[in-house]
Amino acid sequence: MPLKTINRKNLRNILLTNWMTHDALWYGEVASKFGMTEASPMNLRVCRKLGRIEFGRLMKMAGASHPRDMVAYREIFELGKQVFFPDFMSVETLYPEKDTQVFQVIDCFAHRGMEKAGLISNYECGIFERIEGWFDAMGLEYTRTPDLNRCLKFLGEDCTVTIKFNF
Repeated sequence: MPLKTINRKNLRNILLTNWMTHDALWYGEVASKFGMTEASPMNLRVCRKLGRIEFGRLMKMAGASHPRDMVAYREIFELGKQVFFPDFMSVETLYPEKDTQVFQVIDCFAHRGMEKAGLISNYECGIFERIEGWFDAMGLEYTRTPDLNRCLKFLGEDCTVTIKFNF
C-alpha cells in the first residue's frame, strides 16, 4: 500500500497534538509523584519559560522587533496564534478598545484534560501563563484580569481574559 502524502496542515496538527500529549503526560507524572501543590507551580513556571522561548524564536524567524503599538502587536500575535494554537483549542480574540485584547476560550483542552484526570479543582491555568511568556518575549507591559489562580471554567465562569497593554 502506498503511503499518503502529508500536507502542512496535517503535519502541524500532529506535531501540536504530540506536543500537547507530552505536556499532559508530563503534568500527570509530576502530579502523581509530587501532588498538585508542587505540580501546578512547576507547570506555570515551565509554561512561562516555554512561551518566552517559542515566541522569541518566532520573532527572530519572522524578523519582528518588539511591537511599539497595537497594530504591530496584532500582526505578530496573530502569526503566533496561527503557529502555536492547536485546532482543538477554540479561542476567539477580540480587540474592543485601542490597547485591549480579550480572549474568549470556548473549548479548552486543558480544562477537559484536567477534569478527565480528576485534577481540575487544583489546576492553575498554564495556557495564559504561556501567552504571558509571549508578552515577555515581546517586551510588553500589560495588566491581565481576572485572577487565574483557579480555572475559570471550573469555577463555573466563562473563560474570558482581558489584557490591557501599555504601549
